[in-house]
Amino acid sequence: MRDQRCNFWFLAAGLAAAGLWLLSPTIANAQSRKGEPTLLLVTEPNPPVNFLDPSSGQLVGLASDKVRLIMQEAEIAHEFSIMPWPEALATVDRRADACIFLMNFTEDRRPHYQWVVPLMEGGWALFAPLGFQRRISDPADLSGLRIAVQAGGAVERHLRDITRNVPDVTLVTAEGAAEIGNIFNGRADLYAGGAWAAPYQARQINMPVRMVLRLTRSIGALACNKKVPAPMVARMQKALDTITADGRGAAVERRYSLPGSWGGWGLDR
Repeated sequence: MRDQRCNFWFLAAGLAAAGLWLLSPTIANAQSRKGEPTLLLVTEPNPPVNFLDPSSGQLVGLASDKVRLIMQEAEIAHEFSIMPWPEALATVDRRADACIFLMNFTEDRRPHYQWVVPLMEGGWALFAPLGFQRRISDPADLSGLRIAVQAGGAVERHLRDITRNVPDVTLVTAEGAAEIGNIFNGRADLYAGGAWAAPYQARQINMPVRMVLRLTRSIGALACNKKVPAPMVARMQKALDTITADGRGAAVERRYSLPGSWGGWGLDR
């Protein structure tokens, strides 16, 4: 979930270095039940999953909006804080009243947190301009293509691994987030990035894309410190199940444009 970054990260990092956190102004109206803490919900800037709305200063995004619905449904008092991922992770590990999102749910991580899952599905994928005609069904079909990807990141390492025996694959790398515009200016044929983040980036430059190959899948979750009261976690899980069943969760996903609405998500399901 963390393969794509934005300028908000640098803002958050600078404030964190100064000893400050970016707090959303929204605190739940619900009062904590007797003996229950007000939960601190920490996350990182990662649009469109989590980001600060430049007009309101409020934390919004695909995951943030779902978490807000969960807290309202579960009637749990809470506050949000946005910071670089290392500080967010240290906070949830240190504080008995903290939860973090969006954390990928894995078997290795399972015993270390209490989980509210699945919050959303993500992963990495390859994207192309809408006019791209070549069919890509597996890594062997990438022969002869140029793929724009962030240099030194996990996505690049994954691509190098799966194309090790595929001839004539060129990775067009760039420090920081690779420019999705490369696939529109002729420097690359495909773009490798986050399944949600890449279409979001394409929309910012008004250049829609379609997914041509799903590289990985991940399940994003809300992970809570082991000392958060178990009844609170159970209410959050019940609330997530409720907003999933009644369609409110899907409405949030539509708000941030399902990757399928850009011509590719779901082709391999």
